[in-house]
Amino acid sequence: MIALSTVYNISKFDNPRDLIADIKSLGFSVIELNIGVPENFIPELAKELKIVSVHNFCPKLDFIPEGKTIFSPYNFASDDKTERRTAVDLTKKTIDVADTVGAKAVIVHSGEINMEISGKDLSRKYNETKDKNVYKKFLDDFLKERKSKLADSGIISNLLKSIDELLNYAVKKNIKLGIENRFWADELPSLEDYKPVFEKFDSNSLGLWFDIGHAVVAEKQGLVKSRLDFLKNFSGRLIGMHLHDVIEVYPRTNDKSIGAGVYDHKAPGKGEVDFDEIAKFVKNGTILVNETHPSSTREELKKSIEHLKAHGFRNFIDNYSFEPLTV
Repeated sequence: MIALSTVYNISKFDNPRDLIADIKSLGFSVIELNIGVPENFIPELAKELKIVSVHNFCPKLDFIPEGKTIFSPYNFASDDKTERRTAVDLTKKTIDVADTVGAKAVIVHSGEINMEISGKDLSRKYNETKDKNVYKKFLDDFLKERKSKLADSGIISNLLKSIDELLNYAVKKNIKLGIENRFWADELPSLEDYKPVFEKFDSNSLGLWFDIGHAVVAEKQGLVKSRLDFLKNFSGRLIGMHLHDVIEVYPRTNDKSIGAGVYDHKAPGKGEVDFDEIAKFVKNGTILVNETHPSSTREELKKSIEHLKAHGFRNFIDNYSFEPLTV
């Protein structure tokens, strides 16, 4: 089974019935609730579709703090105890949603590091720099600053405290927490940042949520040697995957586009990702989600099902039956 993230079409509908009909017309009966799903949509969605995962924070937040985005509104690793408390409490609400609708996992964005050279700065420099040596110097400076900020702060310690409380809560609900590898290089966790998390919490209820697009972007920018490094290092902790394709690193110089979906989060088959090599790491029980963004057409999304079947995922798509949940 491969689920569809509601990120693809949630913004198009003001009622759950039309959203459900659209999802089914695209060839999906299984979904992941994304961060844009209103609370009043959830019971109806759960009655008509199988919900396998819920993306934190869900339901959709009514308030985003100034200077933040809906993707990372609250930082689990912040030095601000009030912000950490809010992040944990809202995630518990997401875990409650997952428990109510019968989902198996919650996907978490862990936070970010406040840096002089931001992750977006690094992406822009990657795109604008024709001289590889110039970019390498910029990357080295970025990595030195990131390492220094981690060493001179309680960032990882704060993150571990937040995860500890959330994991205890999630275990009681039989919900797994998937820590997602992130898009921007100043976000947590990097490949190295996963190690203290998994060393401290040796639990089947906490693991890696692998986003292939984010891994490709990390490889292109020189943050990892290979897009497969996350899987090679932590496949034993793999909980789920976000599947989508990539054509560029966002943002490009003087980019006027509204979001990263112009360059990544494309429908599988419309970019450079080798899905055969990803499929080798999938196990029975791995949650698979097609996280195509609305920049891809409906036809591209429909064709992506066949593309994934042809490139290692056939058994995970064909061998599945669904019973609606009574909520």
